Amino acid sequence: MICHANELDLTLPFDQDLLDSMTRIRDSEINSERNQNLEYFAEGLGESFNWDNILTHQRSNGSLFNSPATTAAAVIHGQDNKCFEYLQSLLIIFKAWVPNTYPLDIYTRLCLIDIIQGLGIGRYFQSEFYSILEETYRLWQLKEEEIFADISCCAMAFRLLRSRGFEVSSDALAPYAEKDHVSLQTAGVGTILELYRASHIRINEEETTLEAINDWTTTFLKEQLLSKTILDKKLEKQVEYELKNFHGILERVGNRQMIELYDVDNYQIRKTAYRCPTIYNKDFLVFSRQDFNVGQAQNQKELQEFERWYVDCRLDTLKYARDVKNICHFLASSIFADPQLSDARLSYAKTILLVLCADDFFDHYGSREQSYEILQLVKEWNEKSDVVYGSKEVEIIFKAVYRTVNDYAEKAYVEQGRCVKHHLINLWVELLTCFMKELDSWWDEATMNLDEYLSFSRVTIGAKICTLTSIHFIGVRLSDDMILSQECTSMCMHVGIVDRLLNDIQTFKREEKERKLNGMSILKEVHKDEEIAVSEMRKVVEYNRRKLFKIGYQRGTILPKECKDVFLETCKMGYYVYCSGDEFTSPRQMMDDMSSLIHLPLKVI
Repeated sequence: MICHANELDLTLPFDQDLLDSMTRIRDSEINSERNQNLEYFAEGLGESFNWDNILTHQRSNGSLFNSPATTAAAVIHGQDNKCFEYLQSLLIIFKAWVPNTYPLDIYTRLCLIDIIQGLGIGRYFQSEFYSILEETYRLWQLKEEEIFADISCCAMAFRLLRSRGFEVSSDALAPYAEKDHVSLQTAGVGTILELYRASHIRINEEETTLEAINDWTTTFLKEQLLSKTILDKKLEKQVEYELKNFHGILERVGNRQMIELYDVDNYQIRKTAYRCPTIYNKDFLVFSRQDFNVGQAQNQKELQEFERWYVDCRLDTLKYARDVKNICHFLASSIFADPQLSDARLSYAKTILLVLCADDFFDHYGSREQSYEILQLVKEWNEKSDVVYGSKEVEIIFKAVYRTVNDYAEKAYVEQGRCVKHHLINLWVELLTCFMKELDSWWDEATMNLDEYLSFSRVTIGAKICTLTSIHFIGVRLSDDMILSQECTSMCMHVGIVDRLLNDIQTFKREEKERKLNGMSILKEVHKDEEIAVSEMRKVVEYNRRKLFKIGYQRGTILPKECKDVFLETCKMGYYVYCSGDEFTSPRQMMDDMSSLIHLPLKVI
């Protein structure tokens, strides 16, 4: 544009030395062998660019790279009719301005799904999401150019389609498996972040493409943070947040983060500054803030009810018990977003807390005989007079379990239209039996391999009992066939292994001093090296995480999607709690998130 102005003898209010410097830099870039993407910036190169071969990049809609600017430059220098028709079509749609890229229809619709879901209001638009994704999948199968010619669109389509159960191959992302094959000049940090997100949706062992993408995008984004070269500070915060613990982003915690970073005045600055009013919409922001505050008010009411239950069960009189009621309530509130799912949240929170009380008693404060007595009482399921119990602690723990399970069995009868008490009792019998196996192995100083250890420790982590209790209150009818299906059994196994081993990695040092059995101690004995043991443990964790999410993403299976989502969120909870320590024992990040989710309302614009 400056060159054209000079040709017209226009006087520009710029320093001539600056203009000369810009020209030298441009010429240097043109002559540089490392620059392989000059065509994308052709409109800025003028007569110095070889325009003869540019039309080899022409797309079916007549454009060059879907870029109005490059296409307009080609018309100026080459008078191509298809380019001209593309530009005319833009003026009919946009009148006096154009976006930096067009068409944007598919990408815009996918962004809408991603943003609305991220803002926490996706449950209101599920039918619309389904229609958009069905159409996107149809176009994916047809190899639609608009999807596959744009990195961001392709990566986002892959992520959203796969996570909703559509069968899409990661081969579509193979061109981006190596950093050198992606033009960092044209892609931008937002595009690389989109590739990073897509790389985490790996569900098959052989998907080396996703592994390769994850490796280089992680390194690139970390370098961008360290060098402080991300000009958009909200994008910088989002990159930092997702790099920290991608698999541990709990739904409601992530929603709060998204709401705070959502910028209705956002402009995409590449060749031109462009703001898409469909994606960046003040109505979405107002609605999401109001919805978040409604949910938060409900969470506060439930916390009061939870605290009353805690006192009524006399759990506050257990001198040994950790004061984790706020943590348990927070974690349950993070998983179930819908304000109407009060019983799901409270049953999940109460179950976590009861599991922790029983775990601490079995591990540290009760005798072997007292622990066995609790198991027998649950098997008999009969509340007795006070004189029958061997100790006050045994009485408190059993009565809390007994009354809580009976209470939720009655509520589940209303929700499910059938009695599920036997199922809830059996979950507690299984849990306490596995606690006894852990205790016996410690007393007997038993040696075992990792598979033998996981056969009971994947149950004692509590993921199975919390999930299978709470899913009776999420608004879907569940049959015995569903609960007892191989699909449900497999999800219980995989989520239990993931959460157990994540716990073991962080608690190994402490439990080693206590001479407690731990998965890390087993692998350390095998490999004779702690770093190798940690590496092998993480491989087992990742294997089971992929297996879990592969089942969770599948459509048309016996277990409803709403139930599978609870398993997936419980898995994320394990990553959240045990990312860099044990947040149950020494909560750090959790205290800030708890304050944001439960206590600090969002300002409604």
